[in-house]
Order: sequence, then structure tokens, then C-alpha cells
Amino acid sequence: MLARCAVRRFSELTSSSRSRRHVIAALVVNQTGCLAEIANLFAARGYNIDSLVVGRTDVPELSRMSVVVHGTDQNVWNMKKQLEDVVQVAAVKILTGQEAAGENVIERDLMLAKVSTHLPGSRSEVAELAGLFDAKVVDVTSAQVMVQLAGTPPRIEAFLELLKPMGIVEIHRSGVIAMDRVMSVTDKTVEIAFQGANDDVGNNDDDDMDISKLPPG
Repeated sequence: MLARCAVRRFSELTSSSRSRRHVIAALVVNQTGCLAEIANLFAARGYNIDSLVVGRTDVPELSRMSVVVHGTDQNVWNMKKQLEDVVQVAAVKILTGQEAAGENVIERDLMLAKVSTHLPGSRSEVAELAGLFDAKVVDVTSAQVMVQLAGTPPRIEAFLELLKPMGIVEIHRSGVIAMDRVMSVTDKTVEIAFQGANDDVGNNDDDDMDISKLPPG
């Protein structure tokens, strides 16, 4: 029994010390220079970032950030703590590294790819592959076909491998966005972030306001 526990503990330690892929989600307050500050933080620490995607949320004052990095569990945990120290960051969660993470987290990447059609039959072959992967042909010219695919990173990689023999002209990928299947950001966190954004706006308004220029009454 003790030997089995020791082996399990050694396996956990080995896994945590190995560099692997992690996805981090963060809510940030929309303020000038926020993204630049976070990007500089990553660069200064030398983190190996695969992708960084920022987009709007249903709360106008907040944006959601998805970061894909490679590092040990400890490195990624340190990154989380450093992000939480940034004033404009409202909440941070590591989406990977949990039990059954593949089942609990939904990831999507969007890709556009131009494929050469100079080989005989290549146009129909691209269309057939697109159908198998639920991709969509979005543009066709005499020399190439452009396809669009939204899916998990491994699915996109598999699709690209099959397109390579035909000649890939150009690729553009949006980067990974990810979301926990359970609620990853509580209403309290959003409320705090929203209040913080309002306080910042209010403070700025007080600083810039000239009472003498207000209309009478």
C-alpha cells in the first residue's frame, strides 16, 4: 500500500515538473494600456506563449482573455498570481491541469487556409476533405481555394496535414478561445470588476471636471 502511494506521489511530482500546454482565462477591465501591460509582463518573465486572444464580453466594461502557454504547473501557477496582481485584471483561472480537463473545457480555434488547385482533381479533393471535417469553402479562384474551419487545435492540425500534399499557399489562425463547461467566473467577481471599472471612470471624471463650466441649475 505504501509503495503504491509512493509511486502515485512520484508520478504526480514528475507530471507537475514537466513542461506542457496550459490554457489560462482572464477577465480584464477595459482600460487604455491594459493589453500592453499584460503582454510586457509575459515578455519580461520569458513565458512561451502560443496564442493570446482578447474579445468583448456581455459586460461592456470587461473583456475576456484566453492565453495558451507551455510551462510547468508551477510556472503557470506563478503566471496566474502575477496576472492577479495587475490592477486591470478582475479574475484569472487556469482551465487545464484539472481532472478530466478535456471533458470540462471547450476549446475552439478558427482557421482560414488558401490551398493551391494546380494539380488535376485537387479542387474536388479539397471540397471532399472540407466536407469530412465540416469545413467550409469560402472563396474559389482559378488557382486556389480558401477554406474555413472552426474546431479544436488537434482537429485543425489534422486537417492541415491532409492539405499539405496539395500545396498550402497561406494560413491564418485566430488563436484559441476556451471556456469551462461550469461557470468559471462568479457573479460576485463580475460585480466587483464592474464596480472597479465604475470607480475608475468616476475618479477620472472628478479629476477632469471643471465646476465653473457646468450649466446653471
